[in-house]
Amino acid sequence: MNSEDDRKSEQKEEVKKVTVNLPKNEVQFLQRVAKQENLSFTDVLRRSIRSEKFFVENENSGKKILVQSDDNELREIWRR
Repeated sequence: MNSEDDRKSEQKEEVKKVTVNLPKNEVQFLQRVAKQENLSFTDVLRRSIRSEKFFVENENSGKKILVQSDDNELREIWRR
């Protein structure tokens, strides 16, 4: 799903405005990603939340998330 599709599906969902306090380095990271990928800050933050949701749901169902390195070694991702 691309960013345009994300926005269309979100328009159908009820939206609630929230205020968050984040460490400066996390805000700068999200701003950098938004600029690099030509997205809004909100889009990057939504994507981050969806990523966390993916990890939580898979972890809760007993699944493992693996990352394959350049040398084909598999490592399990652990959430903190």
